Amino acid sequence: MTTRNHDEGQFEQLIEELSHLSSYTIGRSTNNAIVLSNSRISGQHARLIQCTPDSFLLEDLGSKNGTFVNGTRLTRKVVDRTTTLELADIPFTVEQLLDFQKPEPPENPDTIPQVQSRPVSSPEATQNPLDFTTQFAELKRVFEQYPTLRKDCRNREKMVRTGSIILSSIIGVSSVLATGGSALPLLQIMSGAGLSMLLPTLCSTLLSTEEKIEIIDKEYRERYRCPNPTCRDPFGTREWDFLAKQKTCRRCQAIWIK
Repeated sequence: MTTRNHDEGQFEQLIEELSHLSSYTIGRSTNNAIVLSNSRISGQHARLIQCTPDSFLLEDLGSKNGTFVNGTRLTRKVVDRTTTLELADIPFTVEQLLDFQKPEPPENPDTIPQVQSRPVSSPEATQNPLDFTTQFAELKRVFEQYPTLRKDCRNREKMVRTGSIILSSIIGVSSVLATGGSALPLLQIMSGAGLSMLLPTLCSTLLSTEEKIEIIDKEYRERYRCPNPTCRDPFGTREWDFLAKQKTCRRCQAIWIK
């Protein structure tokens, strides 16, 4: 096996491991991750599958009194932390449900991957508060990756291969090997690489193609905006190169290109 094929195989294995998404069962029985002591809630009522830090797939598990969002009984639906849902007739936000999780036993410190934190440098007093050139440059990856991920998520095997190519080109094999190949550091690296953080979700077998596309579209709309947090003007379908020629945000005057 050539070095290139070996490296791609390493990435594919890492993506395969990362594609096992966290899942939280919800119900009255004590063996659930989220236990709700109410007679109207079934023993195993529903579950939340975490797709991104803020997006989840809500799935009803054949409950007697149903799971609802906006008054509509559902089987599966993509939701976020602020979504209000009803288990039977009891309202919760997703964030509130997650607060009901059983506390996990402390891990052995020797088994926890150690991630060296980067020193945080204080901004220079003379730095222009409207300078968002670095953040705007990162949005180029978001724009470029979006159509590829959307197209390839229809085929899981192709998505895994695409993922290995994207990570190889953005991160590099040496960076992954430097982390010891562990999932936690790799996810932290991926989080700053456009839409690469979506790769585990898009490679998962737990979501349908339509659900994956919905999550891609949602994350794209949320990320592809003016990077000024007080503005967040959505860019929609406007090409990154076109926006770069504009150089500044016409709404808030944020500087994108110097």
